[in-house]
Amino acid sequence: MKNKRFLFLLSVFGLMTMTTDGENPPAKTVFAQYMKQAQTFADNFPREKAYLHFDNTSYYVGDTIWFKAYVTLAEKQMFSQISRPLYVELVDQTGHIADKQIIKLTQGEGNGQLVLPQSMLSGYYEVRAYTRWMLAFNEPQYFSRTFPIYQLSNSDKLERSITTYELNPSMENRPLETKEKLSVRFFPEGGQLVEGVTSQVAFKAESKNEGNIELSGTIYTKGGTAITSFETLHDGMGCFEYTPSAQPAVAKVDFQGKKYEFTLPQALPNGYVLSTVNNAGALLVKVSCNTATPQDTLAVFISHQGRPYVHQLISCRADAPQEFILPTRKLPAGVLQVSLINRAGNTLCERFVFANPRAPLQLSAEGLKEVYAPYAPIRCELQVRNAKGEPISGDVSVSIRDGIRSDYLEYDNNIFTDLLLTSDLKGYIHQPGYYFASPSPQKQMELDILLMVHGWRKYDISQAISTAPFIPLQLPEAQLVLNGQVKSTILKNKLKDIALSVIVKKDDQFITGGTVTDENGRFTIPVEDFEGTTEAVIQTRKVGKERNKDASILIDRNFSPAPRAYGYKELHPEWKDLTHWQQKAENFDSLYMDSIRKVEGLYVLDEVEIKSKRRQGSNMATKINEKSIDAYYDVRRSVDLLRDNGKIVTTIPELMEKLSPQFDWNRSNNELTYRQKPICYIMDNHILSETETQMMLTEVDGLASIIISKGTGGIDDDIIQNTKISEVSDSTGVDISQLDKYSVFYLVPLPRRDVLNKSQSAALGTRQTVIQGYTRALEYYSPAYPTRELYMDKVDKRRTLYWNPSVRTDANGKARIECYNNQYSTPLIIQAETMSKDGQIGSMTFETNGVD
Repeated sequence: MKNKRFLFLLSVFGLMTMTTDGENPPAKTVFAQYMKQAQTFADNFPREKAYLHFDNTSYYVGDTIWFKAYVTLAEKQMFSQISRPLYVELVDQTGHIADKQIIKLTQGEGNGQLVLPQSMLSGYYEVRAYTRWMLAFNEPQYFSRTFPIYQLSNSDKLERSITTYELNPSMENRPLETKEKLSVRFFPEGGQLVEGVTSQVAFKAESKNEGNIELSGTIYTKGGTAITSFETLHDGMGCFEYTPSAQPAVAKVDFQGKKYEFTLPQALPNGYVLSTVNNAGALLVKVSCNTATPQDTLAVFISHQGRPYVHQLISCRADAPQEFILPTRKLPAGVLQVSLINRAGNTLCERFVFANPRAPLQLSAEGLKEVYAPYAPIRCELQVRNAKGEPISGDVSVSIRDGIRSDYLEYDNNIFTDLLLTSDLKGYIHQPGYYFASPSPQKQMELDILLMVHGWRKYDISQAISTAPFIPLQLPEAQLVLNGQVKSTILKNKLKDIALSVIVKKDDQFITGGTVTDENGRFTIPVEDFEGTTEAVIQTRKVGKERNKDASILIDRNFSPAPRAYGYKELHPEWKDLTHWQQKAENFDSLYMDSIRKVEGLYVLDEVEIKSKRRQGSNMATKINEKSIDAYYDVRRSVDLLRDNGKIVTTIPELMEKLSPQFDWNRSNNELTYRQKPICYIMDNHILSETETQMMLTEVDGLASIIISKGTGGIDDDIIQNTKISEVSDSTGVDISQLDKYSVFYLVPLPRRDVLNKSQSAALGTRQTVIQGYTRALEYYSPAYPTRELYMDKVDKRRTLYWNPSVRTDANGKARIECYNNQYSTPLIIQAETMSKDGQIGSMTFETNGVD
């Protein structure tokens, strides 16, 4: 669909009211009209999905996260042409955005990287990706993946160390998944229980300290009579059959020596129960009710990604439940939404089911060895075929990584599981590939339970058939622009016909431009041709007059989704035990060392040094340490966010008042405290004097970040030594002998900003900011060792040995890949993913360990 037509439809489209010949049209006519309206809605508001393929599964501080982006139409699994910019964010454990990149999509594809600076904190970071159009609906959809980012290790041991920080609670933006020691939640099939109607009830058992747990228990009536027993089947989830009465039943369990009771949901006195059986390529749908339910004609709609494909009229009685069978081969693959709708267009019950896809593309790799020697060449041939065995030409994203030094999770997420399953479910899904490995009736049951527990109404059919017009929360972006609005600083009135001059610094040159606000005070600045981040100054003035000081420049760029809760397994990953892989590598090392000792001229190599480069032991546990950091703030991002919303921020005290409740500014004596302690300011590795402090407090536009520390560990000995004793006594006002009486503020200036000698504050009526353009995709560097004996003393600890977001297969569906190993003996893990132009997807994760 062309973007111009799409935008036109967005501006004028409103779902028509239903026309009928009488006041009470036949149910068949009502639901046929709903079907038509929902189809029209799906035609005019197609949704998008994003998936990122990464080069690795975990990273260290100082690494680079490489990724390939696939942006598709949610309904058809075809590359989307709706959006050009894709926003990729790195979100820290507290829920704050640590980095943000904008990827320029070409026909739905793009690639980029997130560089992890060595100054960042270790932790569990979320990478999420979305287009603006993905956030246009009431329930936003975006890609999300969590990675451990470990501290740097100076040894060759596999030290996976993450520091936990006892941060100020005000730092926490990310909600918690569960706060209870034991939580058992119940999910009636279809969404509700009805008195006297037998239902399937799914449940999920979680522990605060263990995550999903195995559990069993018994369901009792309110009076204490046992009804049925229950137990988990997989990943803390299970289900049981239950016929509710007016008084809700009670589930009783024993957990870690204690008894717990949980009350089941209250049953409705009348209503409907929706149930499904999905098996052998057929979907059985059943609707039941009790004798107190008024008789009515309803309809079951079966939809995929918001588009209804089938609807069936239902008129059930207590003594005559209604059911029908539908072959799933006639339906699209992936998550299907089964909705029970009444004549008023209200959704009464809802259930997710899964339709298995046709055979995906087949990816294979040939020519690989079981273990590779240090610096050895790696050569393989990648083959892509369709289900008929026919070769497929196209682009494949490929990662080859060190099998021992990279974390490995069986049944991990991939393009198949994400686009077809997890992107339509709520919450973190652990090892989604498990549900598709070795298909069986047991796996089908477990997948059904997963859909009952994690299913949610992402596609609201009631909205699609409503008579009210749909107003998107965001508009699609065919190109990258900066939208904004000018309002008066005091009265907050919209200022029309205000001229804006824009000065942008790019490549040591200044580019100027201008625009004028419309009748609503809005303006647009095109940035499609910009790359990276660019310093900019925007100045306002009334046309024909001097600069307008009474003006606030608001920029519309803060549309990131709210942080989600982490699943327990995301913070406690259970990587595969690779001890047997390591043993094979060590055995290979012995043979390898014997072989190179026989080669003339290689005795000069230091055998001890070579051994020190190999992995010594396996330390798979995360070490937990504590530091003195209490809070940290991205000043540039925080200031821009506040100013984008019309808040005036010109000094550090003004900023800190808005960011932290622990910060206090006593305006009567201008005293500043944090946690009721005076503040010691540090910058450039020394304690600031009182003069420097007063100067810095007004330089909010020159700072990159503020890190707040507590305790005596907050100040390094080097800082004390760099601070002259005379300065301490005469000008800083800080008693170094009693540092525990202070809160320590580390002030980090922006690059190339001499904040102590030049004012960076913005004048009224102007706006200093950073304009972000597209991220330039870098090329992954893979070193070559054509004569490996010459490189035996070269340090090469790469865990990702090869990354290419676009490997092109030829007419025979083949592509040859060549790279070199690092300094260790290791097996390999190869992951390749692809999506063809006609929507066929394929994914392969191949382990060389076990290759004959």
